[in-house]
Amino acid sequence: MSKRILTHVLQSILFIAAQVLIFNHINLGGYVNPYIYIIFILMLPLELPGWLVLINGFLLGLTIDIFTHVPGLHASATVFTAFIRPFIINRITTNKEIEPGIRPSLLNMGQRWFLLYAILMITSHHIILFFLEVLSFKQFFNTLSQALLSSLTTLVLAYISQYLFYSKRSK
Repeated sequence: MSKRILTHVLQSILFIAAQVLIFNHINLGGYVNPYIYIIFILMLPLELPGWLVLINGFLLGLTIDIFTHVPGLHASATVFTAFIRPFIINRITTNKEIEPGIRPSLLNMGQRWFLLYAILMITSHHIILFFLEVLSFKQFFNTLSQALLSSLTTLVLAYISQYLFYSKRSK
């Protein structure tokens, strides 16, 4: 059990470092801002209790907030994403698909399942994040397009992370 906890801690540090040191500095035309740290919440084990997913989401978002000097923005969006995670998993998963100890990865759950899961989670996170950032619906379509383009970029990066970090040995 302690090995699993250590793995989660190291992965969270890796995602936070990558976000703060690399991806926070990517802004393509003012429309694309990838937020890869949310992949950590996506990859938490399926059987993890909801309260623990929420705490992980809050701590992850708060850490990003500290580094970006925007108190509460990322924490709010990440807690929301952590909150809807079990509902999304229950809607797209049958009981036969869930094995104890399984992580929701491309390898473990399959292409179609992972794509739907990642799209729903990442897009939800980004829409909340971008609309909380502007706190307005005046530029609704502009904000929505930013959220969707950033979601697409983050989705591509999520797939790349699957091939880099969640290979056959991580099941």
